[in-house]
Amino acid sequence: MKHRLRAVGARSVALALVAGFGAGLVTGENSLASRFIRRHTPQIDRNMPLVLSGLPVMEKLPQNRFWLWIPGSGYWLERQVCRTYPAVRSLHLERHFDANRLVIHLEPRIPLVSWNGSGFDRDGVLFAIIPGTWKALPEASFLSTVEKRDLGRWLAGLSAIGEVWPQVAAVRQGPAETMELTLRTGTVVLWGTLNSDPLERKARTLARVLDDAHKNMGGTALADLRFFEQGRIIVRPKGVRGD
Repeated sequence: MKHRLRAVGARSVALALVAGFGAGLVTGENSLASRFIRRHTPQIDRNMPLVLSGLPVMEKLPQNRFWLWIPGSGYWLERQVCRTYPAVRSLHLERHFDANRLVIHLEPRIPLVSWNGSGFDRDGVLFAIIPGTWKALPEASFLSTVEKRDLGRWLAGLSAIGEVWPQVAAVRQGPAETMELTLRTGTVVLWGTLNSDPLERKARTLARVLDDAHKNMGGTALADLRFFEQGRIIVRPKGVRGD
């Protein structure tokens, strides 16, 4: 029995010494692990467009930047940054292990219209914009009950029509959920609801109608597309009073 107790005691002392030695290697400021982490903590560079300048995204980096080498850390950081700064659409990390360097690339949200002083993009997200960083945006006024994702998709589709979108000065949604465009020429376009398709064919037909009215009637005061799917477009020339 004494022999067994001495053997167990000797093993316990040996294990304690090994555990203590191992802990010394991985803990403490001068441990091997700590020195390795300090040596390989990356230098951080940012690739940030002007429209995002001033956002303190570096504050969202983990306290120990070494962990940004770990796969999946970019996804975690993207969630932190995009949640705090909605003007950032996405983020990805470019890792240069040999140079011990890491580049943070930020993609901004691109506003289609200005709604209550904020930008509004194709994803249906409202976000703060820095004055003077974007070209003049159409002024927008929408119902508070509008489904923002549907609205974002509709605006994105319309903005892709080069014959129409550059002419748009304002967009509003009336009480009956009818979308109304005001063009830079002063022409008012009653579009219809968001769900009135097909958007592209409707927009290109509008462009042809406006061009024809400009050439043959001296311009258009009103273009009503609410009955487009029934094969009708109502046009009121400039200088003609409506009912």
